[in-house]
Formats: sequence, structure tokens, C-alpha cells
Amino acid sequence: MRISELSARSGVSPRLVRYYEEQGLVTSTRAPNGYREFDDDAVEVVRTIRSMFQLGFSSEKVRAVLPCATGRHDDVDAVTVRETVAEMRSDIDRRIQELVTTREALTLFLDRR
Repeated sequence: MRISELSARSGVSPRLVRYYEEQGLVTSTRAPNGYREFDDDAVEVVRTIRSMFQLGFSSEKVRAVLPCATGRHDDVDAVTVRETVAEMRSDIDRRIQELVTTREALTLFLDRR
């Protein structure tokens, strides 16, 4: 599929798809006319990449865990991936706690009014 279809199906702009490709996170081939061509599984890969970036993870962390997130477990160093995933989980736990604290502060404010 071309980048415009991938963009429409994944909900990610063509600009971001090109950025993900520049980062080596998603791959394409070039058709004879020069257009990028993506496999059907690129839709889920691009959605997964976007989700991880929205959570605030770096390109390096996304790159490290993406094979596991997309079912390509054989292409990774298991120890490195486990360490990276543990770091990511700790980061999410920290952010959840920050959100809970913020929510509690907002609730206290509303209760005072």
C-alpha cells in the first residue's frame, strides 16, 4: 500500500510515517515510479509506534521493543528488551502516580467550592 493509504488506515500523518521510516522503525520498498510501498502489517506497526511515542518513549526505546510488540521476537536480544520494558513500565508507573496525585489535588479543589 502507498503512504497515503497507510496514513488513512493507521490515523498517522504521512509526515510522521516518513519520520518513522527515517528512524528505521518502519520499512518500505520503492515501486518503479518511486512511490513508497508498505506491507499490510505496517498499519499495526505504525499504530504501535505512535502509541509508544505518545507515552513519551524515545526512539531508542521504541526501536528496542518494537520487534516484540509486533510479534518478531526472534530479532531481539531478550535481555536488553526485558531491561528496556522494565524501564518503560517503571516510567508508566511513575506517570500514573503523578496523575493520581494531580487528580487528588483537583478533587480537593472542587470539594472546597
